[in-house]
Amino acid sequence: MKVKVGIEKPKEEEPSALPLPVSQPLPAQHVTVVQPEPRKQPGSTCWFVWSILATIFCCLPCGVVGLAHAMIAKHEGERGNSVSYRERMYQAKCWTSWSLGIGTAVFITVCVFVGLYMRWYYWYLWY
Repeated sequence: MKVKVGIEKPKEEEPSALPLPVSQPLPAQHVTVVQPEPRKQPGSTCWFVWSILATIFCCLPCGVVGLAHAMIAKHEGERGNSVSYRERMYQAKCWTSWSLGIGTAVFITVCVFVGLYMRWYYWYLWY
């Protein structure tokens, strides 16, 4: 049994194998390529600034995580990746809000304890 290996030449009887005559021009083809412009997302400077402030004045660990998410969201927005941009902005918002909330709660608690201590201290001195 013989096995042929390789490419066979097309038979001359087939019409698809015949070359086009030179006298017939090819039909004109117009190709228009339209590339969509990447949509720019609005900058994430709002949560970026809030994250910096929350990191400095409130809760350091939560503020750092919020700051990292805000920076990543800014880069995703510049690249035009809107899904990742929205997810990262949501994460930045959550972590920054937690940082602000924890910092505010600690500040109020310290003020209340200092106020109670001062009231007790002055009451003890005067009476």
